Amino acid sequence: MADNNNSNNNQQQQYPFYIHDQYIKDLSFENPNVLLKYTDVKKQPEVSVNVETHVAKVQDDTYETTLKSVINSKIDDKPMFVVDITYGALVSVNNQVQGDNLETILLVHVPFLMFPFLRCIISDVTRNGGYPPLLIEPIDFASLYLQKKQNSGNSSTKEDNNINSDSQKTQTIN
Repeated sequence: MADNNNSNNNQQQQYPFYIHDQYIKDLSFENPNVLLKYTDVKKQPEVSVNVETHVAKVQDDTYETTLKSVINSKIDDKPMFVVDITYGALVSVNNQVQGDNLETILLVHVPFLMFPFLRCIISDVTRNGGYPPLLIEPIDFASLYLQKKQNSGNSSTKEDNNINSDSQKTQTIN
């Protein structure tokens, strides 16, 4: 029994966070001009992808990290399809993790682990909508986090950057 307790303690010290669950919070697929793809097959659609990362505190050491993605596809300014999805994860973080380390876990590491699942759902939805599967390019959440932190570092107060406050943290990727 003592070996099991030591093993559990080592795992808790080794891993500063635990993802309890991942889930689709909201999903919308609009396909208003599906027949347009048959009229001029030589034209390539324009696709824009926007991903936002949000974090909200649920309980003392439990947070919800969400990835909200809106994808628009157009041909000649006519909408082909729109995917609007919010994908969430319920995460517990070791209470010894604070400040920038907490932000890094919730805005970089957790989204990095969630992204392949979001990407798969988007691929399936677009394929089931009658299009080739849309495979979103991988996102470097760490670089985007550092860039946003540098851009807002001088203009915001320490209170604004505290993930433990009642406000939500947001990071946008275009």
